[in-house]
Amino acid sequence: MGRGQLYQIKTRRKRVKTGRLLFLLVLCGFLATVLFSIRFIGVLNSLQDNSSWAASLPRPVEGKKENLLLFVVSDKDSGAHTAEVVLVAFHPQKKDFRAIYLPVETLVEDESPGPRSLGEVYSAGGRELLVDTVSRLMDIPIHYFMEIDEDMLPKTVDQLGGLKEKAILNGGDVLSTIYAEGLTSPERLENRRIVLTAMADRVAGGNWWQKIKTLHSASSLLATNLTWRKLLLTIESLKEVKYKGPDNIRKIDGSEIIMTEGSFWQVDIDRIPLLAAWLSGADLHIRPSEVTVEVLNGSGVKGIASHAASILEKAGFTVVRYGNADHYNYLISQVISRVPGMDAAKEIATLIPSADMRKEEIADSDVMVTVIIGKNYPQN
Repeated sequence: MGRGQLYQIKTRRKRVKTGRLLFLLVLCGFLATVLFSIRFIGVLNSLQDNSSWAASLPRPVEGKKENLLLFVVSDKDSGAHTAEVVLVAFHPQKKDFRAIYLPVETLVEDESPGPRSLGEVYSAGGRELLVDTVSRLMDIPIHYFMEIDEDMLPKTVDQLGGLKEKAILNGGDVLSTIYAEGLTSPERLENRRIVLTAMADRVAGGNWWQKIKTLHSASSLLATNLTWRKLLLTIESLKEVKYKGPDNIRKIDGSEIIMTEGSFWQVDIDRIPLLAAWLSGADLHIRPSEVTVEVLNGSGVKGIASHAASILEKAGFTVVRYGNADHYNYLISQVISRVPGMDAAKEIATLIPSADMRKEEIADSDVMVTVIIGKNYPQN
């Protein structure tokens, strides 16, 4: 065998060894990626509650709004209590939503020996009892839930590298922002909304792989019956949610009562059907700006008609005028339809707490709805 042939054989063997080595390196890299992906997806899948109860929740009707209960839980290691509850009805394709805020002080009826607030329900029966309680209270099906463990917020914010909103640079700032001294319940709700919306923006930003990685970072924060894919789509759909103003969020109607066990929010049961219909019903056939309204002060409280009128204007309705009613002895607020249909009056009635609704048509009326503010209208 010549020297040239021997050189060719050695070179060929070297190429084969190099090729095998590269193949083994690529194979190891591929296997490592697969194993990492399986573990990665496994963590995402663990977000979903696969219990028989969660699987038994009703499925939404295709093309209709989907009802989601969003709630925040704190102190899970020492009994747990619910810190915030918001019921959202949204259309995933249209990105249209409406929401009802339920104070955690809301008095609920169950089998407990004494009065129980909504904030105490979770510690008694977990997410299953909380979802069931809200569903029975509102008399509507709840399709999905999202549970947020507030104790995990600082860690998650740190993993996300902080939030520019509210100058939350690290996890240590997030709870002090939400629970700043002197905040009212609506202000605390708004701060929590800002934090969660900022986190949703982070999850929904970037390409699909970046979304998955960010969601993975927040996996210890969330529990839901949504698949992680559906969760990403839902977060994308709801990331523009702004719990500001009366146009897309209502507080459940009721009044504060004082009992020996503490202060509670007593729900106005008669108003539940109206609020539930607003939440998940069809939109107005006419735009709010086309609904003309007059607001009259029937309580005698100075400036009350102007206050109610500004709420209606912020919601998009056209307030033609506001002033005084024929007397100041209206005990209950009134929403009166001046036209044959009741749709406009029903929509406005959701913004006037504990109001009675009726129809008194006036052929030549220049307004579609008359609102008379009574003595039961809240002054704060």
